[in-house]
Amino acid sequence: MRIALIALCIAFVTTTGCAGRSGPQFDKSDVENIGKLIEQLNSAFNAKDSAKASALYSPTGVVMPPNRALMRGRQFVQQYYDDRFAEGASDLEMTTSDVSGQGNLAYASGDFRLNLVSKDGPTRRDRGKFLWVFRKNNNQWMIEYVIFSSDFSAPPAA
Repeated sequence: MRIALIALCIAFVTTTGCAGRSGPQFDKSDVENIGKLIEQLNSAFNAKDSAKASALYSPTGVVMPPNRALMRGRQFVQQYYDDRFAEGASDLEMTTSDVSGQGNLAYASGDFRLNLVSKDGPTRRDRGKFLWVFRKNNNQWMIEYVIFSSDFSAPPAA
């Protein structure tokens, strides 16, 4: 009986210890592909191409901007970018400090800087931080959620 119990314990430890993770692995190529996706968004933003920027989001992608309502779905994400460009947002620079994930989900965090050009005033340089969530579907990473905030107070309402 004792030998059977020891054999059962060894079998349990061996099978659970060797089982590993199930599903796809998150590796260096995923980090590189997410970096390219962030670069594509940065380029689309600086080209003021809201259609190209919103196409990088999943169909149910979400933008959670500061001092504004949540925008869900590509149509509303594109509207968000159109509104930002109409407000004079330009010259986006992003620095990604961390990219990690597991399976088909990943995140990136970092900081940003951009210009905000007021119609009646000087250009204001904004800076802040971001957190992005990505989902891999059909072997392609897409933006699922974006949340960011400025390091500065919200401008006074007009």
